[in-house]
Amino acid sequence: MIKRTLVIGAARSGVAVTELLLSHGEAVVLTDTRSSGIILKEFPQILDFEKKPEFESIFGIQPSAEVLVEIDEVVVSPGVPLIIPIIKAAYEQGIPVTGEVEAAYRLTRTPFIAITGTNGKTTTTTLLGEIFKASGRGTHVVGNIGDPIANYVDSANADDVFVTEISSFQLETIDTFRPQAAAILNLTPDHLDRHLSMENYVSAKGRIFENQGNEDLLVLNGDDPLVSELGTKANSRKAFFSYQKTVDYGAWCLNREIYINDGKEAMFVCREDELGIIGPHNTMNALAALTLAYFSGVALEVIVEVLKTFKGVEHRLEMVGCFAGVTYINDSKGTNTNATITALNAVTEPIILLAGGYDKKEDYSELMELVAKRVKRLIVLGVTADDLIKAAAIKGFTAVTKVDNYEEAVACAKAAADSGDTVLLSPACASWDMFDNYEIRGRVFKRLVTENQ
Repeated sequence: MIKRTLVIGAARSGVAVTELLLSHGEAVVLTDTRSSGIILKEFPQILDFEKKPEFESIFGIQPSAEVLVEIDEVVVSPGVPLIIPIIKAAYEQGIPVTGEVEAAYRLTRTPFIAITGTNGKTTTTTLLGEIFKASGRGTHVVGNIGDPIANYVDSANADDVFVTEISSFQLETIDTFRPQAAAILNLTPDHLDRHLSMENYVSAKGRIFENQGNEDLLVLNGDDPLVSELGTKANSRKAFFSYQKTVDYGAWCLNREIYINDGKEAMFVCREDELGIIGPHNTMNALAALTLAYFSGVALEVIVEVLKTFKGVEHRLEMVGCFAGVTYINDSKGTNTNATITALNAVTEPIILLAGGYDKKEDYSELMELVAKRVKRLIVLGVTADDLIKAAAIKGFTAVTKVDNYEEAVACAKAAADSGDTVLLSPACASWDMFDNYEIRGRVFKRLVTENQ
């Protein structure tokens, strides 16, 4: 009998996994509450799916539980809450609920290296991907970074590697997923609107190693107490990275020098100022990538060359330009308070900060304590604007301007900035109240900064 899968969410991963499952002979029902017109405009390939008798779509409405009668499994897109009625009904009926990561994992022989954490995932994943590519190995940089794993399952072979950024949302729906190597970069409050508590969030992140055995590698931030404590629950072979101390197995940076220890000897890698990416947070990202690559068999000289030449990723402390003596930085990837704190600490000039967006139920007090010390003017917008204003006032910071959109925000920033200042977009919030994703938000910011210059 043909397996019949309900895919919930017709976005990048949902459409990709639908195509993959259809190509493997499964029947798929694809559903999304958006209208068919909107979906087909973004994903015209669905028109080809419609020609297959094994495919059915339900767009524009929330499907009723009746659709589950002939469903063997539900695959949920990461952005879909697990508490919506159709998913709750699937759980109640004992129907397995998984995600694209799990679905792709079951259909491939290609090994995974998986990277999670609150901040630094995209930079570390991209850097590690470049290291593996430089080593000559077939490499697919996939996952939460933006390119679904399902797109490469049928073309990747067993000698390739999936370098995978994986979020807490994706980890919530794994079952058998077992990465050959994994890393947990750091853990600070994030997505509490979904996970409801820090304990639940940490638990979701910890699922990255739940299927690993003692021959699999788990790389942990030795400076993060939450990460270290979580790692004690793993059966994996553990390596650590640190910016504060040496480690017996892993990598560290002390006195501006980077070393790696294979358990037998410590080997010099490079100086910190030779890295292509700057800032202590990026050094930590580099240490994580170094550790994952070295203990996955990549030659040290290959790793060092990439560490020295890699310049970072779009939307993460990305230099947009310097106009009339004012520097503009796009940190749209700063979607939580910890990321924005990191960005503020990385900038030495007086700062005009643009912040605000979708409400993930974070506490802004620590951020505003730093804002009061480091920021010249705070420009807020989006759903969280009033919350940011209140949090700033509690810390005695009143140099705040509220605007309605990014056109006003950038115009206000340009007017407020003097030569020698830095205008920093680092919202401390997700983009979903105004944009589909942080990439679009960052590109809008860059366009508004650079036009008419």
